[in-house]
Amino acid sequence: MPNPDQERMDALSEAILRLLRRHEQIDQRLARVEAALNLSPVVPEPAPRPAPESAPPPPASLPVPLTAPPPPPPPRVLETNIGLTLVNRIGVVTLVLGIAFFFKWAVDNQWIGPAGRVTLGLIAGLSALGVADFLWRKSQRIFAQGVTAIGLGILYLAVYAAFGYYQLIPQSLAFASMIAITMLAVALALRYASVAVAMLGLAGGYLTPIVLSTGEDHPWFLFSYLLLLNVAALVLARMRAWRPLEILSLAATAVIYWAWFVQQFKPEKQFVATSFVLTYYALFCEAQVQPLFLVAQIMAAAAISLIWTDSPGIYLFLSLTLAFSGLLVADVRRIRGAAGISFTAFWIFYGLWMPAAHSPRPVATLFFGITCAFLLFSAWTPWRSIYRRQSATAEDLSFLALNGAAYFTASYALLRIDYHQWMGVLAVAIAGIHLALARCMRRSQSTHPMTLSLGVAIALLVLAAPIQFTAYRITMAWSLEFLAVAWIALRTRNSLLGFAAILISALVWARLLTIDSWIYSDAQSYTLIWNARFLTFVTAAVCSWLAAYWSKPDPSALIEYSAGHVIMLWGLSLEDLGWAARTSTPANLVSVETVSISILFAVYAVILVSAGVATRTAINRIAGLVLMGLVVVKLYLFDVWQVGRVYRISAFVALGALLLATSFLYSHFRTVIESWWKNDQTAL
Repeated sequence: MPNPDQERMDALSEAILRLLRRHEQIDQRLARVEAALNLSPVVPEPAPRPAPESAPPPPASLPVPLTAPPPPPPPRVLETNIGLTLVNRIGVVTLVLGIAFFFKWAVDNQWIGPAGRVTLGLIAGLSALGVADFLWRKSQRIFAQGVTAIGLGILYLAVYAAFGYYQLIPQSLAFASMIAITMLAVALALRYASVAVAMLGLAGGYLTPIVLSTGEDHPWFLFSYLLLLNVAALVLARMRAWRPLEILSLAATAVIYWAWFVQQFKPEKQFVATSFVLTYYALFCEAQVQPLFLVAQIMAAAAISLIWTDSPGIYLFLSLTLAFSGLLVADVRRIRGAAGISFTAFWIFYGLWMPAAHSPRPVATLFFGITCAFLLFSAWTPWRSIYRRQSATAEDLSFLALNGAAYFTASYALLRIDYHQWMGVLAVAIAGIHLALARCMRRSQSTHPMTLSLGVAIALLVLAAPIQFTAYRITMAWSLEFLAVAWIALRTRNSLLGFAAILISALVWARLLTIDSWIYSDAQSYTLIWNARFLTFVTAAVCSWLAAYWSKPDPSALIEYSAGHVIMLWGLSLEDLGWAARTSTPANLVSVETVSISILFAVYAVILVSAGVATRTAINRIAGLVLMGLVVVKLYLFDVWQVGRVYRISAFVALGALLLATSFLYSHFRTVIESWWKNDQTAL
């Protein structure tokens, strides 16, 4: 009788032996894997000896991986790449063309009957697909893909020959056969994981309505068929990351749609044309190749502008829908350039649509539509800056800068004939919207949108003045704009706005010098002081003084304050010259003008000194003394040699009296003025 203990020992020995053999096999496999990956074998570290109880514990260390991470697979050799893939693809095309030439040769020589030729083509195509499947199962994957493409191409040619050349089958059967071949191509592409096969099959599907066309127009059927192909292409592209399918789909759809539009479109087909344009657009909004959406946006906007030339309301509604959809996709999918393309497509195709639109044009409807577009695009940058809290990109800033200009240009072209008197008001309204946008974006991530919005508002305000006003009113409006911009620049401490204020001030000076100074050709045509010219100079001077007052103690305040006095003296001099022309004889005109100008400057100097003493402002006192010095120089170097005796005496007496008055002021207030300088209490 066997011993139970001995049996257990034998079983345990066998189990240990199997484990040892299994371990040896694993070691051999691991060695082969390391050799294939060019990895050095891992030498196991000896087990550490136990540390004595008195020794401190060893520091913690990071775990060491048993093996190094596998390196990336080596790149395909260029020779193999060319010989296996490129040559295979070229061979497919060449063989298909050769078979096509053979069929043509057979037709010309009447070797095989029509039915036999088609039958041979179908057999050859199916045989090629069978051979391809056999090669694929034998791991000849890439070569099998090429043979599959040959088989599909032969099948397409056979069906087309049966319908187009020999009229053996009706159009419906040929169409169904081509659809079946396309579905077979998609199935084989999925089986072989081949984007090339998928592209060939879909290309045949897109060519089907072209090669089988009889000239009859069936748009609902045609576009529904294209829609099915597009859905299949985009689903395959998303499932297998075959992005070339999306490119093929959009290109084929565009070619077929525009070919139909050129040949078959009529006004009664507006609904079907619009329905599928919007459907295709919505489909390609989901394309993985993001630039395809940009192309779809442009083509959809172009199609809508060509379809609805006789219906402004529908055109604007559809264009606004496309524009809003483009902004929505840009915001959700964050496609670079999508918002800019939506903006550009709307305004450009609106500009192209306007001359082509049929008359009469409903002005109110068009103005309402472009106003909605302006408000829609104006909200884009604040949306990103405030709600999304994203820094403004160059695209956003371009939006902000061009939107107001595009809207005003479109509105001006629409309203200038019947509503020209309101164009300046419109410019001011657009500027007000940009000011509101600037206020909303003052706490955004970047100051650039706020600054740019202010700049656009300023430009529109400057533009509004010559549109709404005429003559001197333009200068007055620009003077007030200069004051407003200078005040905003001071409040926001924005250097760009300060530069804009300088530019507007330069415009004011240019108009005063070149236009407003010469608005009266005859001294008898206006009243002294109470006239438009002097009112313009006073307005410009007061605005300059107020800007200087708000700017102190900034150094620019001195320039603005001095500029105000120059403008005021300039205007007073023109009034003085007009008074001289009205009151003096031609023989005494030069003398009267010379003396009156000198006296005017001297009086103005005394007023400045007096104002400086009264208001404790050194700048006024110094300006008065400088002006008085200029008058003295003018008197002694010019007036004494140019005027007659009576006028010379009058000039010297008047100037002397004014000089004494100035001296008296300094004599009387000497102690006070010196104490002001000592205590540094004088100010502008």
